[in-house]
Amino acid sequence: MRVLVTGGAGFIGSAIARRLVDDKHDVVVVDNLSTGSRENVPLAAELVELDVAQAGFVRRLPSGGYDAVCHLAAQSAGVVSAEDPYYDLQANAASTLLLTRWCIERGVRRFLYASSMAAYGDVRELPAHEDASPSVPVSYYGLSKLASEHLLRLASREGLSVTSFRMFSVYGPGQNLGNLKQGMASIYLAYLLRGEPVPVTGSLERFRDFVYIDDAVEAWMAALALGETTSPVYNVGSGSRTTVRELLAALKAALGLRPDHPVQENPGSPSDQFGIWADIRRIAKELQWRPTIPLEVGLRRMVAWAVERATPEGRW
Repeated sequence: MRVLVTGGAGFIGSAIARRLVDDKHDVVVVDNLSTGSRENVPLAAELVELDVAQAGFVRRLPSGGYDAVCHLAAQSAGVVSAEDPYYDLQANAASTLLLTRWCIERGVRRFLYASSMAAYGDVRELPAHEDASPSVPVSYYGLSKLASEHLLRLASREGLSVTSFRMFSVYGPGQNLGNLKQGMASIYLAYLLRGEPVPVTGSLERFRDFVYIDDAVEAWMAALALGETTSPVYNVGSGSRTTVRELLAALKAALGLRPDHPVQENPGSPSDQFGIWADIRRIAKELQWRPTIPLEVGLRRMVAWAVERATPEGRW
């Protein structure tokens, strides 16, 4: 297959691009390199530097036929979405609209999309199920992801075969430790590696669902292997909850730090979900996918990767 991967220089996108290359697919990566890195892109993939937030980006996509699009390019930091909600809407929802029109016009039938747990907002019943209603996002980021899902629903009525993944907290080797606005596990790890107090926004009892990067990639591959999926939306998570307190304890243990390494508790944000974890029964049944890497194992792998690459100044 020839596959277009937007956001393919970022954490998850580059892992998907590498897997596609390993499986002998022809891969074209699109990324503006704002948070991703050129070094993340597999050598066998073609890299096109484009910003999907710009209205004319589709006119600059490489020509030729494509079998599928994996759309991961996005503004994905909740803090940034609050600072510039219009850019968030352009980078996330508008880019999805333009890319689906491009696919329909060119006969590209398969479209896989990186949605987010943020689309749920503060759901009343947990674990969060794909049919939870209503979804009321509490951030501009979550709203733009939910809007993209609806745009894809409309595109599917015109023949585009779409699958959206509501990604929970993906972590692991390759995460950008220099980006302190995105990724709970990577942010905390960056501070711990520098020996600094860890700033925590909100309660230590807040909770998330952490899923290892390799497991997340397997979910995408399972869907891509199908011409279409039974359902248009799937949760990608571990199916279990982990509090901030538990995550910090596991990271400290993996680094061999004292349990009382200082933590700074800061006020929470109204645009941040207090707690959520995934109901993964649908994806387990329909795609035969289940996570295989426990959090403790994944964090040890992530820590080993980070320690190997850290400079004496705590940079990566």
